[in-house]
Amino acid sequence: MPVIMYVRFLLPAAFLAYAGFVNVSVFTGPALEQVREVEDGLLSGAVTGEMDRLYTRAVPHRQTAFGWIGAARYALLGEGRAGVRAGRDGWLFTDEEMKIASDDQIRQAAEWAGDLRARLSRAGTELVIVPLPAKADLYRDRLDGAAALAGAAMERQHARFLSELGENGVPAVDVRPAMAAAASEAPVFLARDTHWTPAGSDAVAGAIAASGAVPTGEDEFLLRRETPTELTGDLVSFVTTDALAARVGLGPEPVAPFTAHRVEPPAGGLFASEAPRVGTLLVGTSYSADEAWSFLPALKHALRRDVLNYAASGQGPIRPMQAILDGPVFEGEGPDLVIWEFPIRYLADPDIWPAPPRASAIANQEIPDA
Repeated sequence: MPVIMYVRFLLPAAFLAYAGFVNVSVFTGPALEQVREVEDGLLSGAVTGEMDRLYTRAVPHRQTAFGWIGAARYALLGEGRAGVRAGRDGWLFTDEEMKIASDDQIRQAAEWAGDLRARLSRAGTELVIVPLPAKADLYRDRLDGAAALAGAAMERQHARFLSELGENGVPAVDVRPAMAAAASEAPVFLARDTHWTPAGSDAVAGAIAASGAVPTGEDEFLLRRETPTELTGDLVSFVTTDALAARVGLGPEPVAPFTAHRVEPPAGGLFASEAPRVGTLLVGTSYSADEAWSFLPALKHALRRDVLNYAASGQGPIRPMQAILDGPVFEGEGPDLVIWEFPIRYLADPDIWPAPPRASAIANQEIPDA
């Protein structure tokens, strides 16, 4: 039997042995009296939380042990837990990018966007969607085997989504070429995080401005680099703990965000009038919501217009858009333009669809439920 097979059996065996030790520690000795106390909570519904706290008190080194087991598995096998796919040179990828959307899923999202565009148009608002390519696509050279094939499939998924959007009359900007070109100069995705870098978001903002899909304004914004920070990627927790990550080559990465500052026009005297502001909304995911990635200031600078950020983290791309439709934004005049950032890796996820929406202020009919 190859050595790697012995390792595959050894790590689960070590975990089971540790689990046995944990339970013996909890249900014998001083902890046994605490278990009896927890029994009183069985009928009150509090037992689950109490047992969790009991295990934490009885085995305070539990998280450290899990971290060491995960670090050993990654170092010896190049694997993480469910949810992550390990690549070469310390690169990690979310399993979401290994799941390819069906034709029906892509068509459903494009038709929803088409219906949305029609309703926004009747309210005097234009929609431009920006499908973001997958990290596994642009960095498939860090993957092997089936995972690399999934990266190629993600490229085809990106092209298919753009095609379906076009068939449904939805203006969209293909930013993949710009991101691929920028990747030759600097990373456009973090190696151990699901998100892009400020360099990636800046390339996308420039591609949007160059596309002509969004008219540029007359405002001038200067970009100011902020103090770089060290970020431990959100995918590291699927392998080991932050404390042990650097020991197996998964340490923190530098992130250098920037901010945008409007250059005020010179005072023009008593009869000077300010140019009218164009109401532009940015809607999307944590790619836009998190200030660390600097997409909002990049857009302001590239488009020379102010942009209000209505993106939200942890909800996928569609729920934040539905929240805008159901909220007070369209109760008045409404914005002139909505830019919708949409990572294509979400297309295969059935959980991105919101619950049946309330009647929107922009139309008499509801947006159809998924």
